[in-house]
Amino acid sequence: MLPIAGAVWAVALVCVFVPAAAGWCVLVGAVGMLVVGVMLACGSRGMPSHAALVLVMFAAAAAVSVTALTAAPARDSAASWDGRVVEATGEVTSSASLGRDGRLWIELQLTGIGSPGAVRAASAPVRIGVDPADGFDLGAQVRVTGEAAATGSGERAALVVFASTASVDAPTSGVFAVAADVRSAFIERSVRLPEPGAGLLPGLAVGDTRAVSTELNDDMRTSGLSHLTAVSGDTVEKTGGSSALLPRSRCSPS
Repeated sequence: MLPIAGAVWAVALVCVFVPAAAGWCVLVGAVGMLVVGVMLACGSRGMPSHAALVLVMFAAAAAVSVTALTAAPARDSAASWDGRVVEATGEVTSSASLGRDGRLWIELQLTGIGSPGAVRAASAPVRIGVDPADGFDLGAQVRVTGEAAATGSGERAALVVFASTASVDAPTSGVFAVAADVRSAFIERSVRLPEPGAGLLPGLAVGDTRAVSTELNDDMRTSGLSHLTAVSGDTVEKTGGSSALLPRSRCSPS
């Protein structure tokens, strides 16, 4: 399985960092599948015993390329709002992390974007920075207005929105609401502990780094340990995407 995984990762990296190459990757994968498939069907004597593995590699590479190719138009549409004031709606897909700029940074799956008062349907991952407030939990439907900035190749989010206003249109519900309540109760009890554990524990356990002091945050970066809260918190919140000590987008302030 290692060759298949390697091929998939290689093709995915090319498609992510060079989006224009996605179409060519689809073509190469399709042609490769066709050639190997025909040779297998004809029972060519010169075919290696691992030809089936090669066929699967081409198929996996083509599938990844198709995924990247089909996602590109929506991402490009979102990125076209670069440098403009936008109104955006969407569903929260990550836990919130507090940046050094004092904003809460959250990943959002867009349901709409446009000029203020003229929102049109859209679907793309974006990252938003809002003033600290309750309710921006995983699964919540939110609405923000602010200045947008496009990200570079390789970023998960197609756009970053520095919100001037933000509101929760519909709070999280179902299993996400239960998880949010448990998470809030855990954080409330954790912050009663002595420092620095009071600030670190929520980050290590559930990916909430809002209680981490600026001094501790800087010390962890200096020592190269800041990834611990991101990795540990993300492990617990797998259904909610990722958690990070700081906004991961290059366009968001650090």
